[in-house]
Amino acid sequence: MQDYPLDIRGLVIRHYYPNEEYRWVAPFLYTEDFEIERINQLTSTSTDLKHLLGVDGSFGELMAIASCIAIRQGQVYLASIFLRIFLGLDAKNDLTHSQAICLVSDEKRKVRRLMNPNREWPKGVWNLQDTPAWIIPSFIKKFRQIVSKAPVKIISGGHLLAPGNWLWEYDERSLIQTKVTVYKL
Repeated sequence: MQDYPLDIRGLVIRHYYPNEEYRWVAPFLYTEDFEIERINQLTSTSTDLKHLLGVDGSFGELMAIASCIAIRQGQVYLASIFLRIFLGLDAKNDLTHSQAICLVSDEKRKVRRLMNPNREWPKGVWNLQDTPAWIIPSFIKKFRQIVSKAPVKIISGGHLLAPGNWLWEYDERSLIQTKVTVYKL
């Protein structure tokens, strides 16, 4: 049985290996290397997948972003639909387009609300304990754009697959956490 991270990497693996036995794990606890080249050898699809991995928590094509958000929230079926549309395997319809817009707008609103400077206490530590861990990748990308490039620590709430509070540590200018540990007072 394979562990799949409950993020876009895991969704891509599940898409290309649908008959493999797997279980979802919290993305920040997934320790295996992930190389997109091992997933798919088709150059055009591989380019699309690299683009997809690059937009997680960022800006890009609507269906790609919606797929990333949906899977981080644990909405596997919806994320799969968005992924298939992004890859050109299914046609976009009004319902899926509307769902994607709502999902992306909702996340943007949540991230904007978290940019409150009163959440930084003590200096260099952002307290987001009331926020689920799935939003941290989007938060750090926006944080790096508008707040600071300095090293930062973030305390988040739990994850669907990893309850409790978590301490995320980021090096200067980094968008990838260097360490995620259980947060204890």
